Amino acid sequence: MKVTLFGATGRTGAFLIAEGLKRGYDITVFARARSAFDHAGVRVVRGDFDDIGRLREAVSGSEAILSALGPVRLVHPQGLPITRATESIMAAMGQEGITRLIVVSTGTAVDPGDGRDPKIWLPALLIRYAMPSVYRDIVALAQAVRQSPLDWTMVRVAFLNDRPPGRLNVGLYGRVRHSLRLSRADLARFMFDQMADPAHVRQAPGISAA
Repeated sequence: MKVTLFGATGRTGAFLIAEGLKRGYDITVFARARSAFDHAGVRVVRGDFDDIGRLREAVSGSEAILSALGPVRLVHPQGLPITRATESIMAAMGQEGITRLIVVSTGTAVDPGDGRDPKIWLPALLIRYAMPSVYRDIVALAQAVRQSPLDWTMVRVAFLNDRPPGRLNVGLYGRVRHSLRLSRADLARFMFDQMADPAHVRQAPGISAA
């Protein structure tokens, strides 16, 4: 079974690749044209997000698309780059007839069903005013995904670490008790689990370490 990963050239991506290979998936990683990324166990397609041909090549034949794209610097570019990249990915998926999309998001992107959880909304408030370009991109990404016709799942997380996997809290913020911690291994495991589990299709669960 084939799967395509975006945002897989960084720290979280290493865990996604490891989890996918452990499960026996045939993995394609989309890397930026100037990226030095290489991995012997995966197929690498290089290109830019405005190159629909390369995006279609990357997603073609895949059962699902997993995206860990997100802000990586405190000074985030203007112009909603993560949102625009994801819109391009979704366009390529539509042209290739692929419907399953699993993306990483955060509590900054509020779900209509969320309750009140100060542990989540206080950091989101800080991001909104201290890093406005990050805030706008996270919110716009969630809106773009929700408005798509795809079978999407947004996996909302807080602060990632490299600890071993463990038990998870899963559910909407303010409805389920959450911590602010999550291991990258748990994130990777949960994202791959969604490929066979329809429970969170067109939903945005928060997940955290129990």
